[in-house]
Amino acid sequence: MDINSTDGNLKRKNFLARALGFCGKNSDLIVKMLVHQFGLTVFGYLLYSAANVSGNGALVIGFGIFSAVFYLVLLYVLTWENGLKDKVRIDSGRVKKDSLKGVKACLAASLPNLIFAVLALIGYLCIDKGVLSAEGAYTSPAWAVNLFGICQIVGAYLNSMYIGIGDYLGILQYPFYLFVIIVPTMVVCGVGYWLGTKNKYGLFSDTRKR
Repeated sequence: MDINSTDGNLKRKNFLARALGFCGKNSDLIVKMLVHQFGLTVFGYLLYSAANVSGNGALVIGFGIFSAVFYLVLLYVLTWENGLKDKVRIDSGRVKKDSLKGVKACLAASLPNLIFAVLALIGYLCIDKGVLSAEGAYTSPAWAVNLFGICQIVGAYLNSMYIGIGDYLGILQYPFYLFVIIVPTMVVCGVGYWLGTKNKYGLFSDTRKR
């Protein structure tokens, strides 16, 4: 029996068990993050559509920044309040402090986004860049072109709170875009939860010492 292989399997099983356990314990927070994403996706797309029809670039980037900031503020408030609730349990010794809880919860909530981002990247890397149509579009192999195109579009519209910024900067069509837009949410959720456990810099909440 290969001991190294057995150890590797045990580590993977333990990691999966811990990940599932974390998601189970924090399902309420993760679901709320998903609800915020869905709500701001619709909101962001409506703003983008209105600005795009006007043909005004300043309006596109302005509404894009507004919808992105609004989304990040909602996530900050959500994770900050969750961190403040945990602070009471941490101070009483009922819960072990986990400074990365906000990041982990965001990562779990961002799993659909990551799946589309990875699939789009795989499709893009498998495209034969030397074969172009008369219009200059990629055509071969067809499965890779379709995989990239579909996942890139779906991934972008699942995060329409950023679409105005992406369109204005002209980066919506690049595979790295779907990865980049995940970073702000990870940072905000991580910082928001951590500051919540410190009871500092809360928004729309009573931040007095408890």
